Amino acid sequence: MDVNQFWKQFEKEVSSVQDTMSLIHDVFEYWSAQGATFAWRGQVNATWPLHSLLYRRLLWSAKSGQEAPDEERLRKEENELLAELRRWGLHVGERGRLSVLGQLAMLQHYGAPTRLIDVTLNPLVGLWFAVEEQWDNGLPQNDDKDGRLFAIDVSRRLINEQEDLRSWEDERDSPWPEATNQTGIEFNDWTGKVLAWKPPRLDPRIAAQNGAFLLGGVPCTPAQWQKKPGVWWKTDEVRRALSIPLKLHKIDSARGRPPDNPTYTIRIKYTAKAEIRKHLQELYGYRHSTIYPDYQGFALYGRPGLRTRP
Repeated sequence: MDVNQFWKQFEKEVSSVQDTMSLIHDVFEYWSAQGATFAWRGQVNATWPLHSLLYRRLLWSAKSGQEAPDEERLRKEENELLAELRRWGLHVGERGRLSVLGQLAMLQHYGAPTRLIDVTLNPLVGLWFAVEEQWDNGLPQNDDKDGRLFAIDVSRRLINEQEDLRSWEDERDSPWPEATNQTGIEFNDWTGKVLAWKPPRLDPRIAAQNGAFLLGGVPCTPAQWQKKPGVWWKTDEVRRALSIPLKLHKIDSARGRPPDNPTYTIRIKYTAKAEIRKHLQELYGYRHSTIYPDYQGFALYGRPGLRTRP
């Protein structure tokens, strides 16, 4: 499946720093002033799907011709991951046993595969990630590719602020519905709407990035994603683009913001990346040293032009 085609029908394209900043300030700032809360995710390659690392690795591990994993398959792998973490004795922190969300947050921070997806609550940090300068073996990567910025409406979906969900932060067993029982309202909500969680500031990086996580069940209702009038994307096609149930809409400031926690996507032309990076660095101070203010960040970006392998 061409994931690019899935995004195309929903995306808004920008080709300059002026267009990008105008869109963020004129449209999203207005909606935020009306009470909307957005989570932001930038990706340096506009053709990439929006998958958690755990889901991505399950896809990579699947046999040729095998359908994309469903929620039951993801939950099984997640349970095995957490069981292995306990066998290693890493489920206990300085203040005692970590909650499931706490365990997943720590795993995510160190690069282990989880169902969590990194986002930020700061639109400019999200934009920085969409145009981030990257290297592989000392050579620039992805600067010749369009970037993508997602704006996900998480109003009334932030775990920290919802009375019926706040207890999830302390649960020692996975609080989300079991995939083996797919008939209840809870499971339909889990696989039909995305949730967000703002973790404690476990380290300087989370604070610097105003970081949060998206989570939700694997999409299972393709009727949410229309390809064209009367034609819907197949479930397997949706899952190859999304591992969480985002409701995509095209930005239309004249029509206003739909009430069902919409997600918007902005395609940033590769020719604008350097200009936007310069703007974010000079005006707001965003650079690798402020986004990744730790030794791990320095190890990756302190001297990126040096080769990392022969």
